[in-house]
Amino acid sequence: MTQILNMTYNNPFMKIDVKDLKIGNIEKPERITGEYFSITPYFLKLKCNVSSLNDEMKKKMNSALTAKYGANNVKYLANEGSYLINAGMKACAVSKDKKTWKFVILEKEYKKELVKVLPKKILDKF
Repeated sequence: MTQILNMTYNNPFMKIDVKDLKIGNIEKPERITGEYFSITPYFLKLKCNVSSLNDEMKKKMNSALTAKYGANNVKYLANEGSYLINAGMKACAVSKDKKTWKFVILEKEYKKELVKVLPKKILDKF
């Protein structure tokens, strides 16, 4: 899960450290069309170094982070040129045999794509 998050959030223009990953209460797996699905909340702290961005991009980044995570969960550390973000998110674990699980990050803005891989009953839960 940490590897997925690092690949998702790291890019050449910003250095993002994923810290303190905590998994919340995992739902009892539900069998739908031959597969098991379980939604779980997870929480992490992100430290996003934006010192290489220009002022206009930093303002846009601030707006985007605040809109996504909430003003109370985003703090700018001016001396480091970094944002400290408390992110609460959800993922869906999917398995055919309840032994090997794959995780799908649940983001409302990607719901159109998630419709292709998750059953409606699961999509309606987030």
